[in-house]
Amino acid sequence: MEEIKKRTDVVTRLYKMYQSGQSMTGYIETDIDTVYLQIRKITELIMFACVVANKSAGLALNRTLKKGYEIKKIKAELARFNTQFFPTPQVEDGKDENGIRKLAKLEQSDRPFLTEEELFKAYGMAGNYLHSQRNYQYGGDQAKPKILANCLEVINNLMTLLNHHWVRIANDDNFAVVMQAESDGKVHVSYMEKV
Repeated sequence: MEEIKKRTDVVTRLYKMYQSGQSMTGYIETDIDTVYLQIRKITELIMFACVVANKSAGLALNRTLKKGYEIKKIKAELARFNTQFFPTPQVEDGKDENGIRKLAKLEQSDRPFLTEEELFKAYGMAGNYLHSQRNYQYGGDQAKPKILANCLEVINNLMTLLNHHWVRIANDDNFAVVMQAESDGKVHVSYMEKV
């Protein structure tokens, strides 16, 4: 999760530089490639985190990973063991009478976040940009800023998904993940057992 934070920071800094008339790499085309590389790596890291959280699927997933890394195959294996393996974004919902924070599931209508379907779409788009001939993909000079803006939207929605999320594991238990804890700014993970 810490690596995801670093990669989202690269995209955010690159876009801010672009908005101020600068380029991180010197060329908008390679800036676009840089952003898509980060999106690709982040989607892979999210799927690996889902594998780690669902260790009961480990042996089957190990065989899948040895054959090559394809996130759709990993998703299929994960879904055999846990259909709710994908992170669920949470939002603070006040405090109880003892001052303990309450949480609620974040809804798309409240603030857009990256869905499982959108994660796989972003992964595919990143692959297209990184592995294909690019001259037709970049389009004209007006298309390039839009491509960067679309990438930033993916990253922003991804950060909303991950800022404070829960990952369901076996027996209705969850891992609660906070990407930037108030105490030290680091990722914190807690095991939440259903009582």
